[in-house]
Amino acid sequence: MTALLGSIIEVARFVAVIFFAIALLEAYLYVHFHLYDRRWFLPACVLAAAAAGLGAARLWAPDRFFELGLAAAMVETALAFGFIRLRGRYALAYMMLAPAILGLTLLIIYPLCFEVYLSFHDLKLTTIMQWSRTGALPFVGIKHFVKVFTSSPLSEVSFWQLFLRTIWWTFINVFFHVTGGFALALLLNHKIKLKGIYRTFLIIPWAMPQVVAVLAMRGEFHSQYGFINITIQRAIDWLPLLGKAGLHPIQWLTQHPFLTCSVINIWLGIPFMMVVILGGLQYGASAFQQFRMITLPLIKPVLAPAVTLGTVWTFNNINVIYLVTGQAGGTEDADIMVSALYKASFSFYRYSYSAAFAIVIFFILFAFAMAWLKWTRGTESVYERD
Repeated sequence: MTALLGSIIEVARFVAVIFFAIALLEAYLYVHFHLYDRRWFLPACVLAAAAAGLGAARLWAPDRFFELGLAAAMVETALAFGFIRLRGRYALAYMMLAPAILGLTLLIIYPLCFEVYLSFHDLKLTTIMQWSRTGALPFVGIKHFVKVFTSSPLSEVSFWQLFLRTIWWTFINVFFHVTGGFALALLLNHKIKLKGIYRTFLIIPWAMPQVVAVLAMRGEFHSQYGFINITIQRAIDWLPLLGKAGLHPIQWLTQHPFLTCSVINIWLGIPFMMVVILGGLQYGASAFQQFRMITLPLIKPVLAPAVTLGTVWTFNNINVIYLVTGQAGGTEDADIMVSALYKASFSFYRYSYSAAFAIVIFFILFAFAMAWLKWTRGTESVYERD
């Protein structure tokens, strides 16, 4: 009971801090949007910012007392001139967007900037204590980016082996996601009895939490108690000729981890594509005879972004591989780039190397997305095409 109460108090404190930060931000914007034309506005803002910077420096960085105060004053001067130039326009819009911008800054922009910083410095077990004491890290330039391409993030598999395996993993998964989703969407787009029930059952793998779905399917591949091996064994008992032909229960999780992960991820990904494509089919034509000339062009603007999202999700899908094979340091036969990145960071503690690795993965996906959308003209609607 005490532990539960302590957890509730911690959550309440976190929520209170969030509300306080938002209230402070909104008060700041309100004052700057409504008092920008007062004579004392600019000097008061600069003095208040300098005082806040000095106070923060005194608490957290006494050795940078005047630096932080001066930096805060300079930033506030620039912001104050910006508010004076706006002259109170768009106040409501900016105040409504401010909490979201603050959240994006804290959750996305700051971590991304810090990741870039780490990739050009050297953070690992031997330097982490120096960083915690001084806040400084050795600068190594592009050393970690070179290592990404020339050294192995794991113990057995090279970067290029992981890259090719990731490309193969992404291709076969997205291919079966799209083809399977297309086939099911075409079937559901016809007038059939109990269509709503079929659609509900087909969407369950995507609707349920992925951890639950993956672990449930992992159990079906168990060497002794899994449904697949039990089915194989019963088929052999019923028809012994199959056993003589070489059919036998398989150690799926140890002998074929990559295949097992692929099958499970295909099962998980088909419902998403089915829903997207079904929406496009219901918006456009539905006759199968008109598939090539009408249906496919109509759903192309829907399909191209869906394939982009599916490719990015599949390329970065560590959940299935981690949960199926137990990637706390186990087999490397099923590893793709993102699972190797996870191991490099949390098993081998190569933090800066992992940051550089993550940036390389980001640019690979960014280049693919831009090329794919340009080639498919996926950002255009049907009516914008020639």
